[in-house]
Amino acid sequence: MIFGKKQPISKLEDVLPSCWKLLHQGVGNFRHPFYRPVLTTMDGNKPEVRTVILRGFSETDRTLICHCDVRTPKVSQIRDNPRVSWLFYHPEKWIQLRFSGTAWVHTDDETAGSQWKKVRQTSRINYCAEIPPGLPAEKPTSGLPDFLRDTTSKLFDNTKARKNFAVIVCRFDEMDWLWLKLTGHCRAKFHWEDHRINASWVIP
Repeated sequence: MIFGKKQPISKLEDVLPSCWKLLHQGVGNFRHPFYRPVLTTMDGNKPEVRTVILRGFSETDRTLICHCDVRTPKVSQIRDNPRVSWLFYHPEKWIQLRFSGTAWVHTDDETAGSQWKKVRQTSRINYCAEIPPGLPAEKPTSGLPDFLRDTTSKLFDNTKARKNFAVIVCRFDEMDWLWLKLTGHCRAKFHWEDHRINASWVIP
């Protein structure tokens, strides 16, 4: 079942398959609304929110994956507090998904290596910045001035880029599904514990 603005929803068991379909469509498709979710981490007692790119999803493992520079603050935040949340919104279907779970940062292991192979050569430049993300700068800059003046081969220096590359893998244990509609919103909550799932309709 594909949910639309006017399509009735009567079965709770139809919600998850539709969500999984949207998430799979979002992986690798820059035109899809789920391609750019919002990831929230905790910096002490302050939430930090940013848009990321959905790089992987598995309903079997209940995992959401994104990439980042290992020097970004969110890496240390996750290592201090692995509880994170994700937000997805589809403006045409009026569907909002919120996930919460536990995240891990992968750098020098098989997970990071397999994800690195999927990163396009033109995208690897994003991990070549000499200045760590988030540090102050005197003017707008990508942090790549030396590389931009060098040869193309050095521009895509895989050794330097790979060193700064990290993968965030989140295993979610809760999902909140909200369907916005003019005749009255619909909402459902799902909670996974071990191999069991608790699902119920809730008031929006």
